[in-house]
Amino acid sequence: MKVLGSYIFRAICSILVGFLLVFNPDRMTFLLVQVIGGLFFVSGFVSVVNYVWARFSSKTVVRPMFPFVGVGSFFFGLFLAFFPGYFITYLMFVLGGLLVIAGIGQIVNFVVYRKIMPLHWLSFLVAVIILSAGVFIFFNPLQSASLPFVILGICCIGYGLSEFVNGLRLRRYMKRFNEETGYVEVE
Repeated sequence: MKVLGSYIFRAICSILVGFLLVFNPDRMTFLLVQVIGGLFFVSGFVSVVNYVWARFSSKTVVRPMFPFVGVGSFFFGLFLAFFPGYFITYLMFVLGGLLVIAGIGQIVNFVVYRKIMPLHWLSFLVAVIILSAGVFIFFNPLQSASLPFVILGICCIGYGLSEFVNGLRLRRYMKRFNEETGYVEVE
């Protein structure tokens, strides 16, 4: 049931990202890439600092291996933070692919959910729209940098709302199902 509760977090994150993308697509594209770059930079920096600390510490029993991945993350983060424009065109492919995966994932989940609860055809329609938008963005990444991000933002909002509503419904039906069958979840 704890996994089921994560739908709230996914929904809120998706809705927030969607609003940011819809209301300021040009700035958000560069900002999103720079934030991702910053996260890679921090991750790599922490990895290198931990290596240096452990390498020269007298308390370390085993010599640590050189953090190749950490150094790579450090330089990749610098590249993303200072040259976001180069990355944006490739990012469109990634985000389009993520929407395709999210749409397919929702359709698969709905097929499974149908065994537990009735689903309205609009649920499937939203998932198909998300899937279609992902395919559009994936195959037209350079058409317009802001249009796909607006579409992506709208789809993120739709995905978040759909995830939230269907998660609440599934939780209600699972509770009813558990009460009817006498099933008690062990934590």
